[in-house]
Amino acid sequence: MPFSLDTTYKTLDPELYEKATPKHIDNPEMLLRNDALCDDLGLDTEKLSSRILTGQERSEEPIAQAYAGHQYGSFTLLGDGRAMLLGEHVHGGDRYDIQLKGSGRTPYSGRGDGNATVSSMLREYLYSWAMQHLNVKTSRSLAVVETDEAVTRRQTEPGAILVRVMNSHIRYGTFQYVASQAPDELPRFTDYVIDRHYPQLHERKRPYLAFFDAVMQSSIEMVVDWLRVGFVHGVMNTDNMSIDGETFDYGPCAFVNYFDEEAVFSSIDKHGRYAFGNQRSILQWNLARFAEALQPLCAHSALTVDELEATLTEFPDRFDSQYYAMMRKKLGIDTDGKRELVDELLAWLQKTNADYTNTFLKLEAPETVDDPVFATAEFEQLRETLAAVGLDAELMQDVNPRYIPRNYLVEEALDEYLEAGDLSTFKTLLTVLETPYVSQRVDSRFQQPPPRAFDAAYTTYCNT
Repeated sequence: MPFSLDTTYKTLDPELYEKATPKHIDNPEMLLRNDALCDDLGLDTEKLSSRILTGQERSEEPIAQAYAGHQYGSFTLLGDGRAMLLGEHVHGGDRYDIQLKGSGRTPYSGRGDGNATVSSMLREYLYSWAMQHLNVKTSRSLAVVETDEAVTRRQTEPGAILVRVMNSHIRYGTFQYVASQAPDELPRFTDYVIDRHYPQLHERKRPYLAFFDAVMQSSIEMVVDWLRVGFVHGVMNTDNMSIDGETFDYGPCAFVNYFDEEAVFSSIDKHGRYAFGNQRSILQWNLARFAEALQPLCAHSALTVDELEATLTEFPDRFDSQYYAMMRKKLGIDTDGKRELVDELLAWLQKTNADYTNTFLKLEAPETVDDPVFATAEFEQLRETLAAVGLDAELMQDVNPRYIPRNYLVEEALDEYLEAGDLSTFKTLLTVLETPYVSQRVDSRFQQPPPRAFDAAYTTYCNT
């Protein structure tokens, strides 16, 4: 077997998972395989068949993990309903979860069929690929394998399985599950998570408090990076928040084209809870729920509720400090402060709804972008003000992408596969997104926003 599996999660309380069996597939067809990720994992691609990637041949019994979560503010018990952990792959001293998504029903499926459409799995492959190369910490997609059945969501499509790789799939919601269903297990579970993700914290006098602090910091770094590149996750439920600061569960996600803090693309986010500009406040809310889940530890250690709450009160200043530091880099400013300039630019963006990505390219190199929104005296004055203190191209080029997954280009690539079985446009998009910070000799569309009418009506779906 190409995978070297050693699943430590199975040493935990059996209440935290259930055994699961991948569905039988007669003729799995590999559509995409991430050979660079195979190299990183030390996998022999010649042995990595479609049957192994779909769990038809396996060396361990897969499991589905239990977790809970606040979904749009409401707490519920959950679990892997259309995913299962093939196992933990060990390579070079590191441990990686290998998860199958869309591999059939599990004990947590409820009324769901456990399946996934090929378009939703291709979408996740593309977004995780883009986020990795945008230097955002993320899950990675090893492969997409088409199955031999039809799956009906908004329309009927071929089914598919995504092979997803993460440091682990432990979430805020996993802690919520343990705290609500097996609170006596929480110290052992927390020690396990610290061992796996934050082993250096065992040397601290207050490891549980340091753990909460570290998770808060990794989450801040993740969301600040989302805001840097204009990413809208779309479903920031606590069960979709990684304990290790990895972006994952690319369902109704999208990228902002025309800047709007109220931008929402998800079909089910009717009230804008997870809008682009709300991601900061929702992260703080989610961290408060995570802190509540850690409170049973107070009965087993020196940790106190007051200490958790005191750490959480640091969130606004810590987030803002990191956010403004990031924005200064986007503006090529190599000094502290200058928040008023960042706020002035954000106000201009919100007023004009200029393209977010291209605004920074226009500031860096005016000749690279041609858009009437920049041909105003107000923008020129703003650029002159910024040039007096910043616009250092060397700083800007490392944090301002030339290319993002433009929503309309993603849809065109998916439609081409669904209608003609052709992945050529999809693969071209992958190639462009592999080096998003470098100007390429490609069609100018890759740097152009869609028509405003398209973006105003654009809707994404969970496809569960």
